[in-house]
Amino acid sequence: MTTRPIEGSGSNLLTLDNAGPIQMGFWVPNRVWATAKFLVPLRDHIAAKKAAGTLTPMVSAVQDLKDWVSSNSVYRMWVNSMIEQANAFVLTLDPATREQIQDQDGDVVWIPDFETFFDMLNEIITTSPSFNTTAQVGTPMNGMMAIGMATEAGLALFHDTTFNEQFRTVLDAWNAFLKSPASLDKLDINDPEKAGSWISQAAWSAGVWNQMQFDATQPGYGFDSWNSFFIRLFVPGARPFQGDPVTQINIGCETTPWEYSNGVALETEFWIKDVNYSLTDLFAGQTAIASLFEGGQLYQGFLSATHYHRWNCPLDGRLVRSWVQPGTYFAQRPGQGEDVGTWEGTESQPYLGHVAARAIFIFEHPTCGYVALICIGMVEVSTCVIDPQFLVGPGDPAVIVSRGVEIGHFEFGGSTHMMVFQKDRVVLEDWAVNAVQHQNDPNPTPLGSVIATAVV
Repeated sequence: MTTRPIEGSGSNLLTLDNAGPIQMGFWVPNRVWATAKFLVPLRDHIAAKKAAGTLTPMVSAVQDLKDWVSSNSVYRMWVNSMIEQANAFVLTLDPATREQIQDQDGDVVWIPDFETFFDMLNEIITTSPSFNTTAQVGTPMNGMMAIGMATEAGLALFHDTTFNEQFRTVLDAWNAFLKSPASLDKLDINDPEKAGSWISQAAWSAGVWNQMQFDATQPGYGFDSWNSFFIRLFVPGARPFQGDPVTQINIGCETTPWEYSNGVALETEFWIKDVNYSLTDLFAGQTAIASLFEGGQLYQGFLSATHYHRWNCPLDGRLVRSWVQPGTYFAQRPGQGEDVGTWEGTESQPYLGHVAARAIFIFEHPTCGYVALICIGMVEVSTCVIDPQFLVGPGDPAVIVSRGVEIGHFEFGGSTHMMVFQKDRVVLEDWAVNAVQHQNDPNPTPLGSVIATAVV
């Protein structure tokens, strides 16, 4: 296993000076210096609008959340404590990082106060995500929450079911905006080089449009909303499904490899520091399903905001069960901030498979056995949509499926997914088994690549 870079102090630790280029779109919410490049301009923008009296009117969803928090002492305490603890943390960073984080008055602060927290939240959900070449491309709310969500108070807040139910109304309001024509401001064919444009030369150079369907002669490149752009299709034939469908399984999402685990346990302490997967928790307490995969293999891959965000059936066979499991939105692994290096938010990806909102599919293949596909929402990427014809409830007859057929999609942002295989039924490809060595691959593994072959 390769050693991952960590953030802190010392010659071998990740700093502004030795970090090198950030791989565009990777989900690194607590790489402080990366998120600061997103947060500080947003914070300064809010301060300038306040001073000019031009602050965007607060939408009802954000106002309702603010009023609810203000009227519930425990939640008001948690939100204020999260802000205070985040600000206390950034004061402990090295001088170069503190200089980047400081506000216009020279104060080292992450989010100034309770009022500004909601002003920033409102600004984010009343506009579409901008294209940029930083780690926060497509996930602006993640950038705002970056430090706070890993503090002690943030962990309590974002693991709380009642708070998540309230916060979901804000995400739903943003989702509604991103499905409206008003969200097309950054796909403006009359001003393609405007700030944050997804049709700029920089976006083209970053591969946003590689092998994707669009019409550059039409407003919005032919899309009716930012969300329809986000789930844009490949051109026909761009991702052929490879291998032998009789003996092989394909990858169901276009992802960059992240983790591999063999001998997966039915139950483990998935929240502890080492990477652990707990089948019972991945499958939301569905023990009969989880037991099918006990001792099996698991592959996890990462999707950035610039990747293809639709899911395709990975095999020819039967879909025997599927559902969307509600979960958390900004929860991180509880040990995330306990010592130097644990602020690398990507370390929470395995954890999120157990607690975050996710779509779960259970397939049966004639020669490879049962195969699970779990598509996991990360941070503001909270909406997982299963196409209605592929929703299979308890007791429903299985649905005959063909590999390559679209079965659902994410809505806005970057995400992660897992594929789980039964014990002794398949051999996984080298790139999947050695996923950790491929975490920095410049391009994701193409949709339709073979991931597993039946044991002969």
